Amino acid sequence: MSEAQTPEELERIERWMGEIEIKRERGDVLTADETAFAATLATMLEAEAAARDSFSLFYSGLSGSENQDDKQVHLPREVAAKVNGWIEARKAWDTLVTEFLEQPEPLLTRPAAPRRTGARLRATLPAQLRIPTAAPAKDALAALFAPHLWQVNEGGTAILARQNNTQLQMDCDTVLGLDPERAIQQIAKYGASAAQTFLTMTGLWLQQNPGKSHETYLTVHASDLLRFQGRKETPRGGYHSEDLLGKGRDVYFLSRISVPRSEVAQYDRGRKTIKTISIGRLLSLESLDLEQTEERGNVHSIVRFRYHLGREVYDWVCGDHPQYAPISGKLLTYHPIRQKYQILLGFCLAYYDRVNRKNKESVRTISLPALLNLAAIPIPNKRPAEFLTTIEDALNDLARDGVIPEIRLRKPDDWTDLLARRRSRDIIMQSVAVFPRLIPPKGEIP
Repeated sequence: MSEAQTPEELERIERWMGEIEIKRERGDVLTADETAFAATLATMLEAEAAARDSFSLFYSGLSGSENQDDKQVHLPREVAAKVNGWIEARKAWDTLVTEFLEQPEPLLTRPAAPRRTGARLRATLPAQLRIPTAAPAKDALAALFAPHLWQVNEGGTAILARQNNTQLQMDCDTVLGLDPERAIQQIAKYGASAAQTFLTMTGLWLQQNPGKSHETYLTVHASDLLRFQGRKETPRGGYHSEDLLGKGRDVYFLSRISVPRSEVAQYDRGRKTIKTISIGRLLSLESLDLEQTEERGNVHSIVRFRYHLGREVYDWVCGDHPQYAPISGKLLTYHPIRQKYQILLGFCLAYYDRVNRKNKESVRTISLPALLNLAAIPIPNKRPAEFLTTIEDALNDLARDGVIPEIRLRKPDDWTDLLARRRSRDIIMQSVAVFPRLIPPKGEIP
């Protein structure tokens, strides 16, 4: 096994893999070295998956009664073969990587001068940022029609009305949320990257426009968002095109989310003020531009857009009664693919803490199924035991990094027995996430 690579070496390997993938997507012919690199990596990943599946199946089938007289558990021959195959595939991969790193980088991959992927704002990664939380607005959309006919379904995904024998249903799950949870879910459904982008756009706007109205536009490059998140630029300058385009997609998705808002009726000198209803946006996007140039076979992208915060989002974080949860800026530095569960769970746990702020209990508890539903994370039908381990690891990372301090998963007392009987789904349904209430920064309204 090779020694651990330095961050620079890992970045070089990832860049090389990315270039190979781009060539394959374009249909270009790969060189012999590129073909060997891709094939060895695919073989290692397949062998690793096969070994894990085989060992997990073997481990899940163990029962204590079968081995009471035998202090050793013997690994079946077929399982050992899978594990050995993975070890050999990993050795082949490590050897190839070592040979690759010993070769000097081709000069063609180094432009004469660093290439920037957009103008630079004076943006710095915050130590702490704000997660906006929606104000309750149940039945806001329904009130636009006949209130005595319409009602929200149990899932909060549609409004229903019946007149005589005619029933009408209007689905609105992908358009807007009808309660605080739906607003958070709409963001989470677009993925971990979209959640990071939403927080980044809100935090960057607040940093650049302190004290200004929500209608103040800000022109930003996708590279500004990545820099605000603390992402390092490549040695060649700028950021990878796929990262920039990903931010552009997130911005577009977020701009399509609507936010209903309902204000309660008020009485002034015996006169009733009619309840007002409005539907706004999370973010108002004026323009979204993309420029692409090709140089020596490499595609360079510049993504630029102009936006301002929606009125509701602005009120949540800047109004007289701010409704936001403090959370560590570390959440923005997680990888949106490899650490997507950390992002989504951290995002939703901070929201959950905020909407329960009136509860003065020192400890927050939320069932794992409810947390997964809020974060738009489905429970898989296959290999639930591995899924549970992944979720628990993600929560441990949030605790270790101080994003949600001391968060832990409390499983049922008989979880080991349930695991031995391959009832991992029951463990998930009965588990609870527990963490101390988050303390707002000094001087801010709790």
